[in-house]
Amino acid sequence: MKASNTIPLCLLALPVVILLAVSLGSVDIPPGRVVRTALSGLGLADGSSVPETERLILLKVRFPRVLLLALVGGGLAVCGATLQATFQNGLADPGILGVSGGGALGAVAAIHLGLAERAFLSLPACAFAGAMAASLLVYVIAHAGGRPSTASLLLTGVAVGTLTGAGVSLVLIRADEYRLRELLFWLVGGAEGRSWEHVALAAPPILLGTLALCARHRHLDALALGEEHALSVGLPVIRARMILLALCALVSGAAVSVSGSVAFVGLIVPHAVRFLAGPRAKALLPACFLGGAAFLTLCDLVARLLSRREEIHLGILTAFLGAPYFLYLLYRTKRMEV
Repeated sequence: MKASNTIPLCLLALPVVILLAVSLGSVDIPPGRVVRTALSGLGLADGSSVPETERLILLKVRFPRVLLLALVGGGLAVCGATLQATFQNGLADPGILGVSGGGALGAVAAIHLGLAERAFLSLPACAFAGAMAASLLVYVIAHAGGRPSTASLLLTGVAVGTLTGAGVSLVLIRADEYRLRELLFWLVGGAEGRSWEHVALAAPPILLGTLALCARHRHLDALALGEEHALSVGLPVIRARMILLALCALVSGAAVSVSGSVAFVGLIVPHAVRFLAGPRAKALLPACFLGGAAFLTLCDLVARLLSRREEIHLGILTAFLGAPYFLYLLYRTKRMEV
C-alpha cells in the first residue's frame, strides 16, 4: 500500500472503531442513537429521541472514556516511533525504556502528596517531570561508554523501569487506605472512572506534543539514518535528541497521568503502521497517532467485553499482547546482528 493512502485509511478506520467502542458494553446502545447523541452534544441534531438513561451513559461514561483512550493510544504510539528513530532501535518504547514508569512515579507522588487535589495541572506536570527524569537517566547511562548496543539500551531501560517501579511500590506502602485504590490503578492501567475533566487535562499536552514531534519529522529521518548522517546534514544531534526526549516525556507523561501504565502500545503500533506508511516520519507519525488511537480503543473494548465474565484491566491485556511481540522482535534483532 502506498504511504499516501495510509492516513486516509486510518482516518476512516478510527471513527468505526470509536463507534463500536461507544456502542458496545454492559449495555449495548444502537449506533444510530450514539451518532444522534454525539451530534446533539455538538448542537447539530435533536437528541430527544434517545432514552435518557442511554444518553447519560454515553455523555458521562463512554464518550470521555473512549476519547481519552484514543488520545493516550495515539500519543504513546507517536512516542514509540520517535524513540525508535532517536535511538535507532526498533525495540525502543516508552514503557520498555522506563519513560512511562517515570511518569507513573511522578503521578502517584502527586496523588500521595495531595498536589493533584490542590492544583489542576500538578498531575500532568509531575508525570512530565518523572518521565523526563527517567528519559535523561536512560540516555546518560546508556551513552556513557559511547553509542549503546541494543542489549545495553534495553538493560538500562529495564533497570530504570525497575527503579521507578520500586518508587511506586514505596508510595503504595506509605499511602493511606482511602488513597490506596486510586494508586493501585497505576499498576494495571485503564480508563475506569475517567471523565471529561481527564480529557481536558490530557488533551493539550498530548496534542501539542504530538504536533511538535510531527513538525520535527526531518530531524527524526536524519537520526534514523545514523548519527554520522545527521551530523553531515548539519543537525545538532545532542540538542535534537534532548528536544525529542522532552517532547516524548511531555506526551507520555500526560498519557500516564490519566491512564496509568499501559504497556507496549508504543512498540506494537509503530511496527504495524510502518509496513503501510513506510519509514518516513512525515507520514509515519500521523499514521501512528491514528493507528494507536484505534488500537488502544479496540483493546479497551475487548477488555470490557471479556470483563463481563472476569475482570480484565486494559494494561493487563496490552501486556499479554505486547510481551510475545517484544520477544519476537528481540529474537529477530539478535538474528540480524549475528
